[in-house]
Amino acid sequence: MNQTIGFIFDLDGTLINSTNIGKIIEKKVSEKFNIEMNEKIQSEIDSLIYELIQGENHKKLGTKIMNEIFKKLGLNLFQRVRALMLASRIFKQEIAKIKLYEGVEELFEFFDENSFPYSIATTSSRKEVNDRLLKFPRFYEKFENKIITRNDVKNLKPNPESIKKASQIMNVPLARCVMVGDMHTDIIMGNSVGSVTIGVLTGIFTKEAFQKLNPDFIFTSVAEIPKNLDKIIEKLNHK
Repeated sequence: MNQTIGFIFDLDGTLINSTNIGKIIEKKVSEKFNIEMNEKIQSEIDSLIYELIQGENHKKLGTKIMNEIFKKLGLNLFQRVRALMLASRIFKQEIAKIKLYEGVEELFEFFDENSFPYSIATTSSRKEVNDRLLKFPRFYEKFENKIITRNDVKNLKPNPESIKKASQIMNVPLARCVMVGDMHTDIIMGNSVGSVTIGVLTGIFTKEAFQKLNPDFIFTSVAEIPKNLDKIIEKLNHK
């Protein structure tokens, strides 16, 4: 029996801090259209985002979410078109500023030192992955031929196609894989194939939201994986 452990990671909100861009866009659009934000509106927007990402997952989901947010902010059709154009410009500016979360580089050094295979399964396109990771060349090199993007599958998360491909790439059975992500789709996908699942709180999901999905673990960030490795191995051995 193959006793190797393979780690599969989502990208945005898990390894890199790109999920903060949405808040920046909200702020700048509200300033542009003189919208006064308050706790009530922000709470309604957060609830709307959560509802939308729970319901579907496709390559234009980000644009749909932005459009629905702009509706919630009271913008008419013409204003929403302008806001989406502004959002696109802001996104391109901010994506160039993204960083790896604290502890990410150390985590993969730990994996390399201990010969743990790893891969990335993301709904971002190959171009989007390049745009995000080429600024971290030493880190990106670790993932040569180990990244499953939406260009590589017919069905996006939570369909298990991407985790199955990652399992094959690493030559690790699904029952010995650990799926790590910041979204419900990562947890649902991992659970559906019997992998160990870890939800991380670096994205937009709260601990309470994750608990409804029954992941095996909920960590503040991926940096907590090494110190919890014994618990992860124990969980794998009892799956």
